[in-house]
Amino acid sequence: MSIPELASLLSGARAAVGVDTGLTHLAVALKTPTVAIYTATDPGLTGVLGAGFHRNLGGKAQTPSADAVLGELQGVLA
Repeated sequence: MSIPELASLLSGARAAVGVDTGLTHLAVALKTPTVAIYTATDPGLTGVLGAGFHRNLGGKAQTPSADAVLGELQGVLA
């Protein structure tokens, strides 16, 4: 799938959940509500930023629980 195709898919999504990758940052740039998961990097340095709903969960050596991720996602989809 090309980047433009991915952007089209993400822009039409109700929400996105992703790890510290360019696609997660792309979802936020497209104003798709996003829950970003960090486990090896500091979201204070590399976390998602932008308008609209987005949450950075976890951190360096801090894996967020599945319940925390699902809770944030359910808040977006409610």
